[in-house]
Amino acid sequence: MKTFDIENFNKQMTLSPQYEGFYLEDSTYIKQFAAGGEGKDKLYVEFESPPSPALFQTYRVFYYNGKLKLEGLQFPNDFEKGIWREYDEQGNLIKETNYDEPFKFSFEDILHWIEERDIDMKAFDFRIARGIDDYGKPGWDITWERADKKGLRRAFIDGITGEIEKEFDQDYPIEE
Repeated sequence: MKTFDIENFNKQMTLSPQYEGFYLEDSTYIKQFAAGGEGKDKLYVEFESPPSPALFQTYRVFYYNGKLKLEGLQFPNDFEKGIWREYDEQGNLIKETNYDEPFKFSFEDILHWIEERDIDMKAFDFRIARGIDDYGKPGWDITWERADKKGLRRAFIDGITGEIEKEFDQDYPIEE
């Protein structure tokens, strides 16, 4: 089981209070920071972001003692994917949550949908989000830059059937 190297983290923070992380030899970026309070309330958070073309990062939370508390895959800043595992302070598995389970129209199906439409996933304001509405129905929300570069296109897709529930144009977000 992965543990958090608290000694090295504290050393890096002492050398550079703005320390955020480091790169591995394969260009994977490891971002680390402390969260919570002091003593047993202190947690350590780590994001492991592999180089492109990988789409998901691994999100981990560690207890004050460096033992793993939570681990799973995350589409950056948008949603959890697959099975997430939670552990107690001794490292025993206490819970598994499958975030893909309610989605019969899967992330891989969404990628195929995006490819069919020739949507540039690296374009300005591209976003994939998913969630479950108040009635327990899963759904996808895809936002991308229009081909004419004059705004965005957005689609809401049923997470079970893959049917487009709504598709429309919208203006770029207002920057403040």
